[in-house]
Amino acid sequence: MICTRIISVLISILCIPTKIHSQTAEKLFGENLSKISLVLQPSLLKGYEVGAGYEGNSPSISFNKDFSAQFGFLYNFYQKNNFNFKAGVIVKTFNPTFNIKISNEDLNAGYDYSEYLSGFEIANQFIFSQTVKTEYFIPINNNLNFAVGLGMSLDIRTGGGDDELSAVVFDYSKQKERIFFNVNSTEQQVTGSLDVSLGVNYKTNIGLFQIELFNNSQLLSYPKTGVYEFYLDNNQTKTGVYTIKGNYNGLALIFTPRKGWLKRN
Repeated sequence: MICTRIISVLISILCIPTKIHSQTAEKLFGENLSKISLVLQPSLLKGYEVGAGYEGNSPSISFNKDFSAQFGFLYNFYQKNNFNFKAGVIVKTFNPTFNIKISNEDLNAGYDYSEYLSGFEIANQFIFSQTVKTEYFIPINNNLNFAVGLGMSLDIRTGGGDDELSAVVFDYSKQKERIFFNVNSTEQQVTGSLDVSLGVNYKTNIGLFQIELFNNSQLLSYPKTGVYEFYLDNNQTKTGVYTIKGNYNGLALIFTPRKGWLKRN
C-alpha cells in the first residue's frame, strides 16, 4: 500500500544521522515566519471497490481516478526544536465518476452505445477538512530541510444524503426508450482521515516554500457505498455493490510568508 511505503520512507529518513543547523522549526517560526500558511494541493481521488465477481466483467461498472482541486490555510500554532504543529481548513472537491461496461449483446438495443457510457457522476460536492498535523524538519543546510508529516482530519461534506442515478437508451428494436441501469448510494457526510506527507522546504527572503507528496486515507468509514443494477433485455437483472473510499494522493504546495507581510502590503 502507498501509505505503508510512505511511512517506511519516513522512518528510514528519521534514522539517518544529520548535522543540526541553526534553522530549526522553532527558530524559523519564532524569528522569521508568519503563523499562517497558504496551501494549494492538486490531487487524484482514489480508492474504489466493486463487488467481487463483477468488476471487469460485462455488465459491470468501473471508477475513474478523478482530479480534485484542494486549497486552504494552516495556522502554525506551536514549535519545539524541529517539530512544527499546525491546524487549519482544507477545502476539497469530491467528484467521483464511473463508467458502465456492458456488451452490445447484453444491452441488445440495436445500436452500439459504448462510447456514451463513461464519465457518469455519482457526486459533486465540496469537503471541508478540519486538519491537525505535526511535522518534523530534518536540516540539510541553513535554508533547506526535509519535512515529514503526520496528521488527522475531520471531513465534512456538503449536500449530504442518498443519491440515485439511472441510464436510459433508445431501443431501436422496440422503438422506445428503456431504463437499463440504476445506481444508488448511501453517504456518510462526516468522516475522519489520516494524512502522511514527505517533502522539502526552502527559506527565501519572502518566506518559506514547501513542496510535499501526500497520501490522505479515510479512517473507519467510507464516504459512499451503494448498489447498482442492470436491467437486461431478456428480463434478467444483474446486481453489484461498490464502495467509494475517498482517498487522495497528491502534491501539496505550501507558502508561509515572512512576519509583517500584511503590514507591508
